[in-house]
Amino acid sequence: MNFERLTAVGVAALATVFLVAVLAAGGAAGTDVTLTVSVVDQDGDPTGNVEVIATWEAEDDETRTATGTTASNGKVFLDVPENATVDLDIDDDTYIRNRPLTVEGASESDVELAVSRSGTATVSVVDTEDRPQADARVQIRDGSRTVDSGRTDDSGAFASSRLERGTYTVRVVKPGFFEATQEVTVSREADASVEIERGTVVLDLRVFDDHFDPPEEIETGAIRVESSVYNAEVTITEGDVSLNVPVNVDYSVDVVKDGYDAGAERISVGESAVSANVTAQRTSTLSVTPGNERVLVGETTRVTVRNAYDEPVEGATVEVDGTEVGETDDGGELAVAIDAAGEREVVATDGDVTSEPVVIVGVDEDGDANETDDANGTNDSDETDDAGETDDGSPGFGVAAAIAALLGAAAVGVKRVRGAA
Repeated sequence: MNFERLTAVGVAALATVFLVAVLAAGGAAGTDVTLTVSVVDQDGDPTGNVEVIATWEAEDDETRTATGTTASNGKVFLDVPENATVDLDIDDDTYIRNRPLTVEGASESDVELAVSRSGTATVSVVDTEDRPQADARVQIRDGSRTVDSGRTDDSGAFASSRLERGTYTVRVVKPGFFEATQEVTVSREADASVEIERGTVVLDLRVFDDHFDPPEEIETGAIRVESSVYNAEVTITEGDVSLNVPVNVDYSVDVVKDGYDAGAERISVGESAVSANVTAQRTSTLSVTPGNERVLVGETTRVTVRNAYDEPVEGATVEVDGTEVGETDDGGELAVAIDAAGEREVVATDGDVTSEPVVIVGVDEDGDANETDDANGTNDSDETDDAGETDDGSPGFGVAAAIAALLGAAAVGVKRVRGAA
């Protein structure tokens, strides 16, 4: 055997090994199988010239399809991935399926795909006085499964999509009306009328402040109830509210009371009486209470920060004249130093809530609450000139001295009168 022949044999052997390795490693995962699909009508007869669509999800999460048209014997061959989950449906002007046929773990096999002639139904919804009802929700159901749904138009009508011909249950619901159901036969072009009746049920509400544990009743105020068909504001009586409301409605309910946030809650009312709890909390506020409203300069006073429930707030930030001076302790308190005479504005903040400012007056040892001049320590408002006169030119005794002088003169006069007597 010469060298060239040995080389050829070696190449062939390597190619064979490579092919076997590929098939063993991953070739099976990409193997296609053929589904032999037989399309039959409602009588079981084969149906030709119908386009069949196979759909599956590939390994790359992309949706793949294969299509084919049935022959006169109703059969079509579709290649799909082995072991894939495949949905089979049709696209045809005469025949239809309400939902695809699912084939689990596809393999070389025969599959029967039943189809039906298509039809439609137009459902007209009226009330007990034969008035058309727009925006009513219509469901066409096959057993427990909804095959089509939508809402009535301004004329009270809903036109279905194409469906398999047969008998269905039509369910109609509209806020303020009792639910109505009726059997409807879908034919080539069917028409049906469904009547719905207005109705109300009792809605009982109990009102609580859930800031507390357990929640405490809110005994006064009002409850606001709103929806697309009903709106009312009802007074709370000893924590309770009872009212008649339209059926099959979702309501927005909130507490209306001074000092409380209007936080709406959603309550769904069907066709039976409903009892529900409504909760609310006071609007978040902070208040600052100083231990003293007048404080000697250089001394401290304790301020207390409380929330809307008059509870001490721990960790609230306290500022004096815009400068942070500390945080409150677990009793809601902080010692605040007053380092200058005059009005000092104190504000507390907790999260997004800031208190109204309060004023603490710094007072000098001589009782003066006015701020002093840094240069000479004198009071700007009482400053005198070199001649001893005040800014307005009057003698520099001041008001108090003048009053004392008058009282002294009066006393001397009285003494003289007594001496003369």
